[in-house]
Amino acid sequence: MNEWDSALWIWLSGLIFAVSHSLLASRRCKQWAYSHGLREPRYRLLYSIMAILATGAWVLYVHHLPDFPLYQSDGLFYALLIAVQILGLIVALAAFYPIDGLVFLGLRKARQGKEPFIERGIYRHIRHPMYAGAMLILLAMPAQSWNSLHFALVICLYFIIGYRYEEARMLADHPDYAAYRLRVPAFVPRI
Repeated sequence: MNEWDSALWIWLSGLIFAVSHSLLASRRCKQWAYSHGLREPRYRLLYSIMAILATGAWVLYVHHLPDFPLYQSDGLFYALLIAVQILGLIVALAAFYPIDGLVFLGLRKARQGKEPFIERGIYRHIRHPMYAGAMLILLAMPAQSWNSLHFALVICLYFIIGYRYEEARMLADHPDYAAYRLRVPAFVPRI
């Protein structure tokens, strides 16, 4: 197996991961589960567990594919990449501050009975800080291999495509979200 075979398997497995993850988050899948007796917050909890397990399985699969080093940074470039990753971590962690973690994980039902619309904290500056932070962390790896680069690109593409579906759900549940989208950028804050 060569580097192109590894890349192909990363992209194919990423497509399977993305489609299954998105389908499970869809309104249609939730309605099917609700019609079969699975209610909130149990659905959200099951979704969270399945997402963690699927992500772990995907990471292990990619890790076991033949890999080829691309670069290893050092000196000032290394420090710059680490600084970008730390910024990404801060952005991603800041996304959780205004969120009720128990609702997010599915351990408690949301007060409104639907996914909450949050405009506090970092959400005043960017609409998708979890995605933005994760992309910064993945793309600023100080040591990058063929597989880690393709893995990062698959995830970033999934975030860029997937946020549109997430926003469609938010618009259906929260009419005020349309004005919020016009005011607040998706990934990069306005300066």
